[in-house]
Amino acid sequence: MRSLLGLLVFFLGIQVAEASFSEAVPPCLDDQYQPLNLDNSHVLRLRESTQDQYKDRAFVNGVVTNVYADRTGHNHFALNLDSHPAGDIEIIYNQKFGRLPQIVPGMNVLACGDYITAGPRSRLPSPMGAIIHWVHYNPGDRDGGKHPHGFVGVNGRIYGYH
Repeated sequence: MRSLLGLLVFFLGIQVAEASFSEAVPPCLDDQYQPLNLDNSHVLRLRESTQDQYKDRAFVNGVVTNVYADRTGHNHFALNLDSHPAGDIEIIYNQKFGRLPQIVPGMNVLACGDYITAGPRSRLPSPMGAIIHWVHYNPGDRDGGKHPHGFVGVNGRIYGYH
């Protein structure tokens, strides 16, 4: 019953967070440029069921549980997706796409970007076993290819999206 109450509070928190954005939240698109629904449980299932380097798109909302030191111009923070300690994933935001406000534990954050299963043998290992990065505008890779833009929502504002 306690976990059911926690989930209820968590989902109600998402609704409040979404409703409080002072600017329009852009669509979070999958690799086929189709809109994704906000789906924390999908991302947690991916982390548990896929091998290192598995990649997908993700659209999540959660509460910041930890903030890590800036690494070469990137913000790193843990975002809890299910009000349980095992529900943390790492968000990585490249500051060259604009500064985020100071991220602190307890903040509610919306994130859209590339999900990667990131276990200990991964190219980008994470203590949480999963990351979401490219949570900002994507100018294209070296080959001129593009994938959908990402973004971060904090305190009612969208960051990293042009």
